[in-house]
Amino acid sequence: MTTRPINMTDDQRSPQATITIKQGVALDRWVLDILADPLTKLPTTPNEIGTSGGVIDARRFLRNTIGFVQWDDGQSAYEGWERSTIEDYKNEVDGVVPVYDHIRMYGRILDVGGGAGSVRHFIPPDTQFVSVDPFIDCLDNIPPAKKVVYPCLKSHLNFIAACAEFLPFQAASFDWVHMRSMLDHVHSPDLALIEARRVLKPAGKLVIGLYVDGGKSGRRAIDRQLKEIARPILTTIGFRRFKDHHLFHPTFNNLEKIILDNGFKIDDIYWQPAWRDTVCYITATPSTD
Repeated sequence: MTTRPINMTDDQRSPQATITIKQGVALDRWVLDILADPLTKLPTTPNEIGTSGGVIDARRFLRNTIGFVQWDDGQSAYEGWERSTIEDYKNEVDGVVPVYDHIRMYGRILDVGGGAGSVRHFIPPDTQFVSVDPFIDCLDNIPPAKKVVYPCLKSHLNFIAACAEFLPFQAASFDWVHMRSMLDHVHSPDLALIEARRVLKPAGKLVIGLYVDGGKSGRRAIDRQLKEIARPILTTIGFRRFKDHHLFHPTFNNLEKIILDNGFKIDDIYWQPAWRDTVCYITATPSTD
C-alpha cells in the first residue's frame, strides 16, 4: 500500500492535485503516490527520501566511479556557448520537431536526465510528466532566451533530483521512459536501462536519443577524426570548451547491444535529419523472453 506522506484535503487526493514539498518544488499527487526508495524500491515519502532546498533529493551515487563534477562543469560551459540566443533555440526546436512527430509519447512519462523538462514542448499537454536529473538546481539556471522559445519552461514541472541508476519510483509506473542525450553521461548504462525496464509498465516504451560514434555508417567522418585528434591538445592549452565530458562513446552497434542485453526488444530506429545520420532515436519495449 502506498504511504501517505502528509495530511491532505479531498481536493489534494486527486492525482492531478499539486502539493508543495516543504515550501519548495511542487509535485502532483500521482507522483507522490508512486514514490519509492531509490535503493530498496519500497513505497516511501519525501521526508523519508530526504529533501534539499525544497526538492526531493533521491540521488544515490556510485561512489567509486567517475564523479558528476566532470559533467557538471561541462554542462555549464555547454549551456553558455552552444545555444544562447532566441534564434539558437528556435533552430534547436526546428531540428527536434521531426523526432517527436515520429515518436508520439502519451500517458505517464518519465524523463530521465530531463532537467527542466524542455521535451514537454513536443508532447500533448494532458500527459502526466515527471523529470529526474542529478543536477538539483537545474530549474534555477534556465536561460531567459530558452524560456521564450519553450513556453513549457514557465509552467509547473514535477521534478525530483535523482540518478538514472537508482530511480525513486515503484515498478510498472510509466507508459514511457524517455532518455535523450544522457545515456553517455551516466556511471552505469546497464544499470540505468535495468531501472528503466523496472519502472515501465509491461507494454511501456523506452526512447533513447543519442549521438553515436561513427553515425549510421559506423565510420567517423574526416572532420570528426580531426576534431578528436585536436581535442586533447586544445584542452591542454586552456580551451576548456573542447573538453569531452561524456563517460562513454557508443557506436550504433554498441547502443543496440546494450539495449538488447538489458531486457528490451527494439521496435523502431529513427535518425534525426538535422544531425545527418549521427543522432538516432531508438524505441524499445520490455522483452517477454
